[in-house]
Amino acid sequence: MPKPGQRRHPRYEVQNVHGSLLYRTTVKVRNVSVSGLSLESAERLQLGRAYAIRLAGAGEAVDVHGTIRWCHLSSARPRPGGETRAVYEAGLAFDDVFTGSGRSLLGFLEHHVVLSPQQRLTGRFRADALLPAALEARDEFEVLRLSLSGMLVRTALEASVESRFALELRLRSGTVPLEGRVAFVQREEAEKGSVAAQLGIEFVGGTDEARGAVARFIAEELERGPGDPPDGSGPAAS
Repeated sequence: MPKPGQRRHPRYEVQNVHGSLLYRTTVKVRNVSVSGLSLESAERLQLGRAYAIRLAGAGEAVDVHGTIRWCHLSSARPRPGGETRAVYEAGLAFDDVFTGSGRSLLGFLEHHVVLSPQQRLTGRFRADALLPAALEARDEFEVLRLSLSGMLVRTALEASVESRFALELRLRSGTVPLEGRVAFVQREEAEKGSVAAQLGIEFVGGTDEARGAVARFIAEELERGPGDPPDGSGPAAS
């Protein structure tokens, strides 16, 4: 059993290993137009960040992409048991509204809201007929250290401790799907004044096959020394 302060699994420095953090949440659409929408979210959404959103009505859905232009805390609503739940309001501007996706959006709106000829390009309409919407974003990361229980990564994402993400870890053997919890955040200055962060991520989900792929990568690529034979019979790192 590990002693207090001792890690369960050794960590290894890695190079040229990358992946994606997949953020998914469900939001309520308040109103919508062909240029954008306003929504309610239980989490603060990052300004300037691109999201994909699926708008769904009765038997029909449309996928669009957009960028968060504003976001603020709207209220703190009570939960059963006396706890409060933060509610954020945000505005998302659609990308490529004059392309095929924009025409698909207009057709979707015509089926689910009432558009007059004078309003169809400029009006903003209540979204009472729409179902809760699925909001998703993808952020790339570089792995700095890796172990069987987690990893340290560098990313441009502004994440908070305890945030949870679906992960795609790209190894030599292929893309490995995992789930992770942010246990540590350290901000750092990136090139040209942009902001980056180092995130310590604990693996909290994933199939046995996915965890096995990580274990094989560590055994074959990281534990084996430069002079060890390819059958893995060389000494392991401690």
